[in-house]
Amino acid sequence: MIPLLVLAAADAIVMDGDFNDWDNVTNTMCVDAFDAAAGGPDLGTTKWTANGDTLHLWLELCTKDGPMLNLQAMDYRLLLVMDTDGRPQSGSNCHGLPGTEAMLSMPGPDRKDPNKPGMGAALLAPDGKRYQAGWVKSGTQPAWSAGIATAPATSGRAFEFSVGRRANFLSANSATLKWVVLDAAGGVIDETPASTIALPKFTPAKPTMASSSDFDRTADVDFRLVNWNVEWGNLLDEREPAGRLLAALAPDAILLQEMMTEQDEDEIVAMLEEAMPVNGGWNVQVGKAGGRIRCAVAIRGDRVASVPGLSTVATNRSAAAAIRTDSGPVTLIATHLKCCGRDGSKEDTKRISEAEELRDAIAKKLGQSHRVVLAGDLNLVGSQIPLQRLEESGLTTIDMRQPDNATTATWDNESSSFLPGRLDYVLHSRQLSPTMAVVFDTKDVDPSWLPHSLRREASDHLPLVVDFKVNR
Repeated sequence: MIPLLVLAAADAIVMDGDFNDWDNVTNTMCVDAFDAAAGGPDLGTTKWTANGDTLHLWLELCTKDGPMLNLQAMDYRLLLVMDTDGRPQSGSNCHGLPGTEAMLSMPGPDRKDPNKPGMGAALLAPDGKRYQAGWVKSGTQPAWSAGIATAPATSGRAFEFSVGRRANFLSANSATLKWVVLDAAGGVIDETPASTIALPKFTPAKPTMASSSDFDRTADVDFRLVNWNVEWGNLLDEREPAGRLLAALAPDAILLQEMMTEQDEDEIVAMLEEAMPVNGGWNVQVGKAGGRIRCAVAIRGDRVASVPGLSTVATNRSAAAAIRTDSGPVTLIATHLKCCGRDGSKEDTKRISEAEELRDAIAKKLGQSHRVVLAGDLNLVGSQIPLQRLEESGLTTIDMRQPDNATTATWDNESSSFLPGRLDYVLHSRQLSPTMAVVFDTKDVDPSWLPHSLRREASDHLPLVVDFKVNR
């Protein structure tokens, strides 16, 4: 599906893990013509493109029978070794690359044994220590400060990378790069030749700022939905910034994840009615399972509809309610699949079973004739199977991007070793059409409307905003 709010150039590389925008990129580098040892990852072709602000890379493995990579949690380490100024005399010799100033390690090294893979990602100096630069702010990870991101967040055989250009970091007119794959003990499994690439003039990009009018509803919208993981109950614990953000978005329905067990419906209603007074107040349905954290669905009181059997649809850590439209009720399901792990882990297996329970409940209780929206934090950091299982219920996943059109990431945390990624999704049945869909990041909006800092004051997840039209 074409993204429904785009403010930047359509021909730019989008960090979405889809790769269609790489079809017309012909620049290649680090082409590995030699097979890796049997059973290990075998590096293949790398494409690259760059502008004044960012270097983009696309890496594909060349052996379909070899293992897939799960970049931020696996038994290997993928290194991008960088001579960031293209001058071999200015850095160190690292993995056979003279002039190395930095390495991107995915995952980062283990804290106790730096030769072993750990979790997340790390931007390192040639000696394996934390990369140091004036633009790495206190309390932030160097990789985050460098604007480094990868997609997809799930396992795969191809990945795209964005690496920001900073002062004295890819700011020269050339750079020399190579890939290296290490095994669990730090031994080299595969590596590519080094390639020197010519970079355009270093010119930090001017931000693209959306105005409040870019998010105005059109006349054919039946309801606006916001999905938001509010990070350990911050809807109430950080109610001023959370309320300000929600009030600016003016939703008819809110699907929430990570409400705490002790935060009941009455507290949520009171917060919403203070932040967004509406006719009929707010009605809140909190899920009944989930351990310490729960999902919730909040709907304007004058839009609440009744659909029998919704409690049986809210499996696992889910919550369900229905919103009234002129064409009939729409069932809204907020869900939160198991966190963490990697492809094949017990956490990934749990996510798959949770998705299958939701799929079966939707098919059994609602069927193809019902209007359904399912949204939440799917925690897709292992396989893509949980999303595939949900789509088997007849639901379609919306392609959602941030307002600057650069990425689909819905989560980031500057102090975390994990890179920004897409964890949160919205799916809908065929009876609904999204007319606007965006991963709402206040750093991309006019600060006279909302301050840029608001993005992180309430949660490390970004709200997903969708305007829906019910097909009549």
